[in-house]
Amino acid sequence: MTNVFKYIRECELFRKFTIDKLLFVEFKCMVEEIRFGMWSDANYFVFVTNGKKMWKTHRNEYMVKAGDALFVKKGANIAHQFHSEDYCALMIFMPDEFIKKFMLKFSDTISYNRDDKYLDSDGVLRLEIDDFLMSYMKSLEVYFEAHENPNTNVIKLKFEELLLNIFTSPIHQSIASYLCSLQSSNSVQLKNIMTNNYPYNLKLEEYATLANMSLSTFKRSFKSVFNESPGRWIANKKIKLATQFLKSSDKTVNEIAYDCGFEDPSHFIKVFKKHENTTPLAYRNKINV
Repeated sequence: MTNVFKYIRECELFRKFTIDKLLFVEFKCMVEEIRFGMWSDANYFVFVTNGKKMWKTHRNEYMVKAGDALFVKKGANIAHQFHSEDYCALMIFMPDEFIKKFMLKFSDTISYNRDDKYLDSDGVLRLEIDDFLMSYMKSLEVYFEAHENPNTNVIKLKFEELLLNIFTSPIHQSIASYLCSLQSSNSVQLKNIMTNNYPYNLKLEEYATLANMSLSTFKRSFKSVFNESPGRWIANKKIKLATQFLKSSDKTVNEIAYDCGFEDPSHFIKVFKKHENTTPLAYRNKINV
């Protein structure tokens, strides 16, 4: 899977402003219709200015067009781009560290409690567009229309302005809850990351990056939280999801293999047969008798 945060950071095709690990980019794509897996080790906001695109998680699909906005948690998802119009969006990438520093800086303005229950939500969340966000989106476009790059402090203030609205507006409660969860214990964050990202074809090193851990620390922490190795836990979860698709959907075996994060259909069939002592197709035929 493509690390979209790293790709955009290193790609010279897009106009962007980088401040420390913050990234503000005007993303333009003129490729033909394509479906691809991607992940990011930074949370990001997407403000669509042209065309349309679909983000797909294992829970839902999110189609967006010009004027729509999304918040995408760090982690993986599937993107489906359409060739009917050139796609363009303004994207703001915010690593965990910036969000944590923001919450500390504005602790007298925003309220949160480390022990507050995290509101479970999908890896992609729609941003409800109110008057503030409408004007905010227009103000972002000004920076890319200008001939000179804006002052770095101005960009940081724009990032903080967006987060202040997220934390103080009741319509963004689910996003604020997730951002607050970044202050939770490592075990809580690890559970959230794995629950949202196990159906994707990520390497253990990439899961560790999402958890802000070294690979060795990730493996130790995983074992203490889930009482089994990450490889076995991920495989079991993928097979469980695959059986749900086989029972309740008309997806083909190839589609299920892709949607459950296996390398290819043959790998999926091999792992499924090892767990269920039968092939996916035979399993489906048996339960449909």
